[in-house]
Amino acid sequence: MTVPRASRRRAQPPADREPILRAATHLFRTHGYAATSIARVAQEAGVLPPAVFAAFTSKAGLLRAAVEAAAAFDDRTALSWVHDAPSAAEALRRYAGTIAAVAQRAYPIHAVAQAAADADPKVAELVADLDRQRLTGAGYIATAVAAKRGDADLSRVGFLRDTIWALNSPLLYGLLVHQRGWTVAAYRDWIATALTALAVPSPRQ
Repeated sequence: MTVPRASRRRAQPPADREPILRAATHLFRTHGYAATSIARVAQEAGVLPPAVFAAFTSKAGLLRAAVEAAAAFDDRTALSWVHDAPSAAEALRRYAGTIAAVAQRAYPIHAVAQAAADADPKVAELVADLDRQRLTGAGYIATAVAAKRGDADLSRVGFLRDTIWALNSPLLYGLLVHQRGWTVAAYRDWIATALTALAVPSPRQ
């Protein structure tokens, strides 16, 4: 006897988050945030809508998980690069490669969140929170680079942090690569040049 599909779904154990996240990411990127419903995500993932809510609470929570998964990076790895690099300039060159790799992966879904932020307060809160997280991570890198170059001036550390934060924004990647047609390699090299220019403190900083 063939069990109806809906019955098979109800018989399944709690849904794995990964298929739901993959389905949501695909739909968000293809159709946008507003046009992607929980029901559509559930259908794409082969689960019932309550399983999506159980795993991610809300559509905004699902978008947050998709953005965070795409932008995942361990700040401790970057800090170890700074510590191990022969100079602050070399540490920042290595970090530029990571910025390019993360931006290439994260920009499409980040752009979805950015586009939806004006119309949805929960998504606006998500975008602001992501910016704060990037600023915190940039602060870790800036502090380590400043120590590497023997610079204890807090105002210059703050300048370096803010510049790293601006340069590692996925939106900047979108402007240069998607809008202006730069290659990812050209973007990476430009980020490296901009960052390494900060390795030696300027009197104006």
